[in-house]
Amino acid sequence: MRRQRSNGAREATARVDESKVAGDGDGRTSEKSAAGRYRIGVLAKALDLIDLLDTHEALTLTELSAHSGINKVTTLRILVNLEERGYVERDEASGRYRLGFRLLQLGMRASERLDLRTTARPVLKSLHAETGETVNLAIPGQDGLIYIDIIESTHGLRMAATIGARDDYNSTALGKAMLAHLPAAKRDELLAGQTFPRKTSRTIVEPQALLEELERVRRTGYAVDDEENEPGARCLAAPVFDYQGRLVAAISLSGPSSRVTPERESELAARVRDAAARISAALGYSQPSATDESPAATPADV
Repeated sequence: MRRQRSNGAREATARVDESKVAGDGDGRTSEKSAAGRYRIGVLAKALDLIDLLDTHEALTLTELSAHSGINKVTTLRILVNLEERGYVERDEASGRYRLGFRLLQLGMRASERLDLRTTARPVLKSLHAETGETVNLAIPGQDGLIYIDIIESTHGLRMAATIGARDDYNSTALGKAMLAHLPAAKRDELLAGQTFPRKTSRTIVEPQALLEELERVRRTGYAVDDEENEPGARCLAAPVFDYQGRLVAAISLSGPSSRVTPERESELAARVRDAAARISAALGYSQPSATDESPAATPADV
C-alpha cells in the first residue's frame, strides 16, 4: 500500500498522461516517436541475437554476425555478456551458441505469474465487490514483495499501490503473511542483510518483534498492517499456497483506517482468508488436517 488518491486526482493524472501521448489522434505517431527516442542500440542488437538463436538451434559467431548484420567484434562482446548472465551458452567443441537456461527460468516464472493472476482474478474481483476496498495480489521477491495485480477501491479516498512496484516485508500485511508461511531458510534468506525502515511510528523494526508478530500471523491465519506502512492506512492479508503447499503469494485488502477499523477486522479478515483459500484451492492446494504438518504452515520452521 503506497499511495492515497482521490477520484479527482486520478482523472487529472489520466488527462495529463493522455496529453503526453497525444499525437495524430490515435497515438500511433507518438508511439513511433517514443520508440525511436528511447531506443538503446546495443540492447536492440542483443535482443536481435537472442531472436536469431530462438529461430535457429545453434549458430557460430560468424553466422550470428552475418545473419544479424552486426560486426563480429560487437557480436562477440554482446555474446560474452549474455553468456556470463546465462542467457546464451557456447558449446566448446563446435563453438556454436544456443539459448541459455536463464531464459527458460524467466519464461517459466512469467508463465507462473500469468497463471497465478488469471486464477486469482475472479476471486479478487469478488472480494472487491463484497468490500468496496482495494485488493492486492503480490509475490515474494528478493528485494521485497512485488505487486502483480491490484483492483482499486471505488471510494473517493482509497489506498493503492502500483502493479510491478516493490514493498517492504516488515511493514506490510502482505509481507508478514508471506514471511510467516515461508520455510525458515527461505525467510532468513529474504531478510538477510536487510534493514527494516521505520515508515511510521508503528513500524516493526526489531527482528525479534517481527518474529513474534509472524507467530501471531500463523495462529490467526492473517496479517495486519496497522498504519505501519503508511499513516492513516490499514491492511489485512492472507497467504496463498500452490498444489505442493508452498507459499507462492499473498492477497490483501487495504483502505483508510477510518473504514478498515479494528471493529471490522474480524469480519474483513475472514473474507480475506476465505478469498486466499479459494485461490489456493484453485491452484491445487489441499488444506492439511489437524494431524498433518504442512511445510507451508508448520510453526517449527520458524
